[in-house]
Amino acid sequence: MKSLFTLFVLFVSFSAHATWEEDFAQLKNIPRSYEDSGSICEEVGRLEMQKEFPAPQYSVIVGIAYGDEARVIGELDLVIFDNNLQKVIKIGEVKCWKDVRGGLEKAREQRARFLKAIRSNRSLRFFSTSTKEAFPQEKFEYVQEFFSMAQKGSVAQGFDRELEYTLKEMHDYRYEMIRCQNQGRCVRP
Repeated sequence: MKSLFTLFVLFVSFSAHATWEEDFAQLKNIPRSYEDSGSICEEVGRLEMQKEFPAPQYSVIVGIAYGDEARVIGELDLVIFDNNLQKVIKIGEVKCWKDVRGGLEKAREQRARFLKAIRSNRSLRFFSTSTKEAFPQEKFEYVQEFFSMAQKGSVAQGFDRELEYTLKEMHDYRYEMIRCQNQGRCVRP
């Protein structure tokens, strides 16, 4: 019985490691800075959402800022476009924080800020924070679904979804990506 348990533990450990290897293989080719501690969570969240919302029907984009002509009002962590409908169908806020409840409160505040801005009837600009690609405001006006996402164990704290990894694992993976970029094995921004 003991060896069966040991085999199970090894299988679970290997499965989690294999998942990171798959994620790493995809992330190493994305020119993203991982200096911001939340960046790895956003990118892993994007990979998970792409499994649920695959191309070519959907596009999952990380980091779309919005604002008026004078300033940036906020940033949307994950935006899921339905390419057939030509509109945003879901917006997600990703918060990998030690204070999980604080992260959830911040995600809720950001959603409220977005809804207030979009309902204000002001002309807003939407653009990718990495590529500067612009998106028409009308693609965002009728989004009905929002979700919050954080590290493993966060659903029990009120988040809608959780990543496959703990906060410690996410921090370790972030450092691994930074090291890989510094060594020239991974794409840099």
